[in-house]
Amino acid sequence: SVKELILEKGPKNDIQKTLVIGYYLEHFENITPFNADDIEKGFRLAKEALPLNINDRVNSNINAGYIMEHSEKKNSRKAWLLTATGERFVESGFKK
Repeated sequence: SVKELILEKGPKNDIQKTLVIGYYLEHFENITPFNADDIEKGFRLAKEALPLNINDRVNSNINAGYIMEHSEKKNSRKAWLLTATGERFVESGFKK
């Protein structure tokens, strides 16, 4: 489950939790691209407090090179996918 993955990877903040949820969506739910609604659902399923601004957390991951914007929207909203760098960052337990 998404909760188990968060517990296993041990993200230190909402930015890293957002990345783990994106990873979960792509690798375990086959949801790609994903949007803010998908991320919010992941936080709720994991029983984690929702960040005040999910888009801001995603943008922090975009700036770090871990997530990129998809060329098409999903349900009329911006959509994203993980970069290979983002996947490796999650898989390494957030070690650069």
